[in-house]
Amino acid sequence: MKRLPFLLTALLLLTTTFFMHCGEEKEIQLDPVKDTPMSGLPIGPADPMADPTAEKGGVNNVWGASYPKSLNYWLDTNTLSGEITGFQFEPLIVMHTVKQEPVGILAESWETSADGKEFTFKIRKEAKWSDGEPITAKDFVFYYDTIMNPKHNTAVFRVSLERFERPVALDDHTLKVVAKEKHWQNFWEAGGLIALPEHKLKGKNFNDVNEFDVVSGPYEVIQNKVNRFVLLKRRGDYWGRILKFNSGKYNFDYIRYRFIEDRNKALEAFKKGEFDYFPVHTASIWAIKTHLEEVQKGWMARQKIYNRIPRGFQGFVINLRRDKFQDVRVRKALAYLLNRSLMNKKLMYEEYVLLNSYFPDLYEGYVNPEVPVIEYNPEKARKLLAEAGYTPNEKGIMQKDGNVLAVRFLQSGSDLRHLNIYLQDLKSVGIEATIDQVSLSTARKRLDEFDFDLYWINWGAGRQKNPEPMWHSRTAEEKGSINLPGVKDAKLDALIESFKTAPDAGTRTNLLKQMDRRLYELHPYVLLWQADSHRMLYWNQYGIPRYPLGKYGSDDSVNTYWWIDADQKKLLEESRKNNEAMKKAPATVQYDGP
Repeated sequence: MKRLPFLLTALLLLTTTFFMHCGEEKEIQLDPVKDTPMSGLPIGPADPMADPTAEKGGVNNVWGASYPKSLNYWLDTNTLSGEITGFQFEPLIVMHTVKQEPVGILAESWETSADGKEFTFKIRKEAKWSDGEPITAKDFVFYYDTIMNPKHNTAVFRVSLERFERPVALDDHTLKVVAKEKHWQNFWEAGGLIALPEHKLKGKNFNDVNEFDVVSGPYEVIQNKVNRFVLLKRRGDYWGRILKFNSGKYNFDYIRYRFIEDRNKALEAFKKGEFDYFPVHTASIWAIKTHLEEVQKGWMARQKIYNRIPRGFQGFVINLRRDKFQDVRVRKALAYLLNRSLMNKKLMYEEYVLLNSYFPDLYEGYVNPEVPVIEYNPEKARKLLAEAGYTPNEKGIMQKDGNVLAVRFLQSGSDLRHLNIYLQDLKSVGIEATIDQVSLSTARKRLDEFDFDLYWINWGAGRQKNPEPMWHSRTAEEKGSINLPGVKDAKLDALIESFKTAPDAGTRTNLLKQMDRRLYELHPYVLLWQADSHRMLYWNQYGIPRYPLGKYGSDDSVNTYWWIDADQKKLLEESRKNNEAMKKAPATVQYDGP
């Protein structure tokens, strides 16, 4: 389509006020972002997943699900907080979006010692904070000190950082990082150090820092209404525009996250135009409620996107710190009482793969061929409970030493269909089962303090796996740890220690598979299922790069790579006004890139 000049495009895309869909909320003036002039051409490698012709401007209205405990990702490790924090702060290096090699962001160059334990990074002199102050090596030292402070609720990040001595600022633009021990991931961990603004945060209690006034990244938070919305603004003076790797990215002038916990209500809000795109994470909603007239007319896209994103696992985490769950036979019994096949067929329209792995993306089709997939079997569950010493009392409730077997599910969502089926099957063998329904922020606080029996959680995965924070014994009792079940196992610890110094990717994969087998034996989770694609609804107004979510990206890649195409937006508006069909977006997109 014909490209309009930037300023005209921006004026067409932006209304004078932002909340055109939500009259209940106080409106604020939103003007097009004016970019400060750049001196010289962008430097460094390009991102092959981005489209350098992307237009800047507009507002992207995003479904934020539940309001997070904190917008500070280091205090609340949920996906949304991670995305918002990631838009505001940057590391020394990132991994290339296609190749397994580093790309300098805040670092312009680096050197590694012969023994692989010492790293020296040269920091770009062009890099500046949003208040105009230069980013210096001391800001990385401050980050290290902040995360490593035991008074801060940052335990999950300390697991990797404590492998390093305190970094040294050799001068304003030279940072030296020394590892205490050999680890194949040392370079990536050292390069992953973030700059935090010492001049703004020094002396503050980091546990109280929910938002950041000074940032280095492409966006800043300009409005935050608890449980309602968070508004980000693109920084027209962002220093990182000098990097070719950022060309064609961070295109929306504003990103607005609006919070609606209930997914069905969120879908209705999307249909009314309150969201511009809507990732569909519920199979029943996708199968039943997304065959819309707007899709048939091409106004809205209904699309499955396949790429090579690393896939994690999801399941009910079992709190092994509680006496009743310390017997593995009880944990296995809980697994045999979950009727996943029925749920997949009746509730999820067979959209999911039933898991038998904690590292499912190591295997073809996400299924480990070396161990069976646990099937629903109440008789096996009864037998295991009997072996564990449980017998039914006069009311048919399982008890041992006078204590009944009671299971309480911590639940932060409103969709109870799966849980209700599970509860009935648990009760059928004499297990007392109840639901403790709370907000997501309350659930996260209780998880941090290990105050739960079972909780349904979905874990992501990265291109480089680090099993230590989630599975090593020493993380089991750290407040805020992601070792939620409290696993303490000598065999796992030994495998993790071997993993640290594994010489090559093949050896590391083999060790991960051995860990996977051991976790299968331990049953710290009642495993659930995994999807193999991204299910997306979006209004047909976007400009989209060739690879919509990149090679390894998720649905949040929309906010990084997509843009609002002024011509397409106008066509959509005219088509809806005249009740005319548009060209439909493809129903599926397969990644076929490098």
